[in-house]
Amino acid sequence: MRTVIQSKTTGSENKRLMELEKMKRNLEHQLQEMAKTVEKQQELIALAKRDPLTGLRNRQGVPEQVNAKLRADCEGIFFIMDMDNFKSVNDTYGHMEGDRVLTRFSKGLKKAVDAKDIVARLGGDEFVVFSPGYYDKYEVKAKAQRMIRQIERELVAPGRLMRVTVSMGIASAPQDGETYEALYENADRALYNVKNEGKNGYRFFADLDEAEDSVVVCDRPHSSLAEITNKLKERKMEGSFEVEYSNFEKIYRFMERNLIRDYREVQCVLFTLDDYGEHMETDETIIRGQLEYLQRAVVNSLRKGDVTTKYSSTQVLALLMDVNRENADMVVNRILARYRAEAGKEVMNVLYDIQQLMASEEIG
Repeated sequence: MRTVIQSKTTGSENKRLMELEKMKRNLEHQLQEMAKTVEKQQELIALAKRDPLTGLRNRQGVPEQVNAKLRADCEGIFFIMDMDNFKSVNDTYGHMEGDRVLTRFSKGLKKAVDAKDIVARLGGDEFVVFSPGYYDKYEVKAKAQRMIRQIERELVAPGRLMRVTVSMGIASAPQDGETYEALYENADRALYNVKNEGKNGYRFFADLDEAEDSVVVCDRPHSSLAEITNKLKERKMEGSFEVEYSNFEKIYRFMERNLIRDYREVQCVLFTLDDYGEHMETDETIIRGQLEYLQRAVVNSLRKGDVTTKYSSTQVLALLMDVNRENADMVVNRILARYRAEAGKEVMNVLYDIQQLMASEEIG
C-alpha cells in the first residue's frame, strides 16, 4: 500500500515540475523577444538622430548631447559653418553632385575634429561642431583653420571649376551662452557677419563690431574714353596676370567660349601645398608664408597672357595660354624649382594637376 501511494505522489509532482519548466521556458523566450524589441527600438531611435547622407548626428541628436556636456562642465567652443556658393553647385552640376560635395565636406570635417567633439549636420549645407572643455583663443583659431583647410582639401575636384569655400561662426561657453540654443544663436550671428563681409573665413561672436559697416562710394571724375584707356595703359604688365578668383572664373569661361573654338590650347594647372600636416598645430603663418612663396614663383615664372589666382589657403590655379601638355610640364617644373629655391627651411611638397581646357557644351 505504501508503494502505490508513493507512486501517485511522484507522478503528480513530476507533472507539476514539467509545467513549471515549460512556463519558465516561455517566460525566457518572451523576455528575449522583449529585449530584441527594445534593442531594435533603440537602434531606430539612434538612426533617427543620424543624418543618412553623411552619417553624422542630425538636428534631433545634437542639442541634448551638447546641453548634457554643458551641464556637466559649462565650458566649450561651438562652431557653426556652411559652404559658400553651395546653391550654385546644385544649380550647375545637379543635386547628385551636391550630395557628393556634402559627403566630402563631412569627410574632411571628421578628419579635422577630435574624438570627444560632437559633430552634426543640421540640414542642407549647415554643419556644427561642439568641442567640450577649455580652449584659449589661439587654440580655437588653430582648430578653425585646421577644419577649414581640411574641408577645402576634400572639396577640390579637378573637373569642377566652381569654388566651394567655408564660412564659420564661433561662440564660446560660458561667455557667449550656457546652452546649445544660446551658443547656436550667437555663433550663427557671427557666421552671418562672415557672409556679409565676403564669405570664406571665420569670426568669433565676441569680436563682432556693433558699429555699422562703412559704405564705399565710387567717386571718379567724368573722363573721355581716350583718357581712360591712356590711364589703363600707364601700368606696364609684366609676367602673368594675377587676379581674384571671381575674375579668374570669368576669364576661364571667356576662354572656354571664345579661344578654344579657335583651336588654341590652354592648360589649367592646380598647385597644392601637400605636406602641411606637421605645421597645422603650430601657426597658420607658416602655411600662409609658403603659399606666398608659391604664388610668387607662379607669377614670376609665367608669361604675359597667362592668368593665375589663389584658389584656397593651400592652392594656386593658373591658365597657360597656347601651351601643349608637354610644355606645360616644363613650365610647372620651372615654377617648382623657383619655389623650392625661395621657400627656405619650411619648404613643403607641392602637388600639381594639369587639364587641358575644353570647349563648353554651349559651343558645340
